[in-house]
Amino acid sequence: MPYPRRQVLLLAGSTAALATPAIAQSAWPSRPIRMVIPYPPGGASDIIARLLAPHMTELLGQTLVVENRPGANGFIAGEHVARAAPDGYTLLMGNAGPNGTGPALYGSRTPYDPIRDFSPIMAVSVVPLIMGMNPSVPVRNFPEFLAYAREMGSRLSYGTAGVGSAGHMGMELLKSLTGIEMQHIPYRGSAPLTSDLIAGVVPLSCDTAPVLLPHAAAGRVRAIAATSARRIAEAPDLATVAETVPGFESVSWGGVMGPAHLPAPVVERLNAALRTSMERIAAQLQSQGIQPQRGTPEEFAAYVAAEVRKWTEVVQKMGLRPE
Repeated sequence: MPYPRRQVLLLAGSTAALATPAIAQSAWPSRPIRMVIPYPPGGASDIIARLLAPHMTELLGQTLVVENRPGANGFIAGEHVARAAPDGYTLLMGNAGPNGTGPALYGSRTPYDPIRDFSPIMAVSVVPLIMGMNPSVPVRNFPEFLAYAREMGSRLSYGTAGVGSAGHMGMELLKSLTGIEMQHIPYRGSAPLTSDLIAGVVPLSCDTAPVLLPHAAAGRVRAIAATSARRIAEAPDLATVAETVPGFESVSWGGVMGPAHLPAPVVERLNAALRTSMERIAAQLQSQGIQPQRGTPEEFAAYVAAEVRKWTEVVQKMGLRPE
């Protein structure tokens, strides 16, 4: 997996928590499991969870129910899972926004601690972001976009899936590196944002590849750049921002986690089921521009901690404040 192996201390609530007699590995699961998604249907997190669900159901012998709980930039879903009983029946499809960039931006105003309040189980995806424009805007590539943005100044607006989302923080990082000015328009998820982008209500969005690439292929949206360090295999002709702005990189990611103190046997069984499920759906994810991941709970914990540190430094350097 491409995640950096940084050394971090796994805090209380990590996968090292001991199993309780009431939740022995042999007895779990005995009823359906809920996978909570921080956004409305249609985004990358929702796509991945719904592809995983039938395979996880088969492997665990209990139904995995996908439940969308959007709102408050993903914090509603995150808080719901963080406060749930650590019994393995309430899981979160963690995401770069509510579990990384959002806490970095909101700091103590975040209703949970992104490290202490969750048990990491497994990373499942790295998702490149796409800068997409309404076709009516006279911009066809990223260098043209920079010239257009400098001409428009603060009259240019961009939409993202929410304040503190990976798209929002990536665009703010771009502003800091290039000196361009844009106004942020936060949405409650990818679906309403994309509808407004196609309708021309907002001229520019920064969202995940599986959301925007199909619309770009159909001509409803013009993809002008990818925010990943390298070009996306499924869209090799789409240049990256880094080809014009060296060192720029901003991606979304996803991973399954539960409340703190999740019993180790439950974590181990979920990790094993996720590994097998991800092997089965890897080709489907790759065809949509999603890079499948597999690994240990410890590797996922290290990556989340590194992401929170990275974006906290960006927030402090740029003097960003929640909108």
